[in-house]
Amino acid sequence: MINQYIERQLIRKNRGVYFKNGKWVFHIIFMIFTLFIVAHSLDKKAMLTVSASTLGLAFLLLIPFLCFFYFYCLYLIPVCFKGNKRKQFWLILSILLLTLPLLDALVQIAVQKAYPDLTPDIAAAKGNLLFHVYKSFITNFIGYTSMLYVMELLEEIRTSKEIAFNEHQLAATELHLVKTQINPDFMIRSLDGIIQLSQAKRAEAPEAVIHFSDVLRYRLYRSNKRWVPLQEELQQLERLFQFQNTVPGQESLATLEVEGTNDAGIIAPLTLINIAEPLMTTYLAGSDWSLLFYLLIEEHELQIAVELTAENDALVQTKFEAIKQDMLRLSGTALNFTQEKEQNNYSVRICLPLQTTLTA
Repeated sequence: MINQYIERQLIRKNRGVYFKNGKWVFHIIFMIFTLFIVAHSLDKKAMLTVSASTLGLAFLLLIPFLCFFYFYCLYLIPVCFKGNKRKQFWLILSILLLTLPLLDALVQIAVQKAYPDLTPDIAAAKGNLLFHVYKSFITNFIGYTSMLYVMELLEEIRTSKEIAFNEHQLAATELHLVKTQINPDFMIRSLDGIIQLSQAKRAEAPEAVIHFSDVLRYRLYRSNKRWVPLQEELQQLERLFQFQNTVPGQESLATLEVEGTNDAGIIAPLTLINIAEPLMTTYLAGSDWSLLFYLLIEEHELQIAVELTAENDALVQTKFEAIKQDMLRLSGTALNFTQEKEQNNYSVRICLPLQTTLTA
């Protein structure tokens, strides 16, 4: 069913491809051009203008060819040729090219009898009329087909631009989603932790709420930026770890270590947050779990080393794969991302390029 639906949609789209987006103007121009050529061939005395009767007669002579050509435009190419019915396409086209010029010749003979003064060339052709009709028919067909070829090129250019625009929009949407998405599991765990701290009337409760709110506010207000200062990202990452270490049952299990400074460095917002946050959701109550997040800040690069101890291998592997994809979208370039595993211990190394020019 879905294949039939797609096929119908393609046929519907292709059927009007030569008339959409202003391409109908080409048909009008070509038809007027051909009409005046035929009209001047009927009335050779007229240099710049022709009479209405001559134009009407010229249009009458063009009717067989126009019927054939627009059947070719509206059915043969979109339905048969582009629908991969090539045998049917060539069979119908061959039959029409053989038979329609005969009809055109009959029309010309009928017009010559009705308007002998305006059609002396037709009367003079006599035995060669059929040859001239076939020659004129094929010549017009080649000329109009060349117009269609130009339209195909224009459509290909337009389609390429549309695809490029859609790909850009998709990439921008995916990037925005990466920046703004909040892991539901992380959100639930965090809110549960805050509730537990509040119910136990722990002194850390107000500070935990502040840290958690800061991280959410940062995600909300900085996600629309292309770059943020590295120090600002590090500040929010530190607050995330401080909050994590106040959640009941997870105290002091997550460690953040930073070495080096780069005051001019900038980074895509939420890059580091989107690495640490998913890993924090791999914690299982009562299991052996710990997280070490080490950052080495260099002049042009940020070296990230993650040491994770967790017991749910399937969940951890899923998180690492998601992190890798998110980093690719955020950085927009290929990343040096290596991962090792020994029993329940996971090691990940990521090398992120640092920018040095802040742009809004």
